[in-house]
Amino acid sequence: MNERHAEQIILDNLIFPEGLRWHDGHLWFCDVETHEVITADGDGVVQDRKAFPGEHPIGLAWTPNGELIVGGRFERLLTYRDGKSELLQDLRADGTDSWSNDTVIDAAGRTYLASFGKAYDLEDHPSNERRLKGAGRILLRGTDGIVREVAKGLSMPNTMQITADENTLICSDSMAHRIVSYDIHQDGTLGPEMVYAEFECYPDGSTLDVEGGLWVALPSVQQARRLVNGEVTDVVHFDGEVFDVALGGPNRTSLYAAVSNLQATTPPTDGQERSRPGRIYRIEVDVPAAR
Repeated sequence: MNERHAEQIILDNLIFPEGLRWHDGHLWFCDVETHEVITADGDGVVQDRKAFPGEHPIGLAWTPNGELIVGGRFERLLTYRDGKSELLQDLRADGTDSWSNDTVIDAAGRTYLASFGKAYDLEDHPSNERRLKGAGRILLRGTDGIVREVAKGLSMPNTMQITADENTLICSDSMAHRIVSYDIHQDGTLGPEMVYAEFECYPDGSTLDVEGGLWVALPSVQQARRLVNGEVTDVVHFDGEVFDVALGGPNRTSLYAAVSNLQATTPPTDGQERSRPGRIYRIEVDVPAAR
């Protein structure tokens, strides 16, 4: 097993970076608490900032024709047109007071959303493991705009990946300390849940490489681990909680990692200024991104 310590910080002064993606030659991510989607080059030089007033962007995906789709914290899907954010659909049509996390889109243009099933408590973070247990689901928005529940019984479903062959959806089931996977049926619905990996702590963001390796962020132990067939092959240690990872860069062998802390997501009181512990690291690895 290969172990190393992350040293190269390419971006800092962020609050809570999440939703890392490498797309169209750039690093994209959300700074959730500043309500922005930020684009940078591979060295961390910021190229663009897109504002989403009143929303907490957290998941990024693109349709087959290249349109940016942003998943908001409160189960809303948005895009960005003519220099401003635009609401596409509010998925909480059933009246559920639910939060969401990641968003992925398949080759057919169908959107999957990781839904907590209930609201997250930003004041009492430890209480969420009990409150969210078994309430989570994965929602599927078809190209016709119809939303269906395609998986349930999860405990804070988090980052998702669709494998390069489009046959499997992988999801971090964070509060259950595991990652699960599902076969994707032809109509976009999901097969029975399968356990992909289990952990001693909760897994967060993930990213796939061309060898089928899955890099997983583990905030509480300040590590990113690469798994192949459930076995750990690589570990990167961080000075801080790492919440998301993405493979990219010119050679697709740069592992980008978002570090912050949960306290940064709690709104300050009495007009206090937000702390900015968020930063993004770059680590060079051997195996390139899956896509």
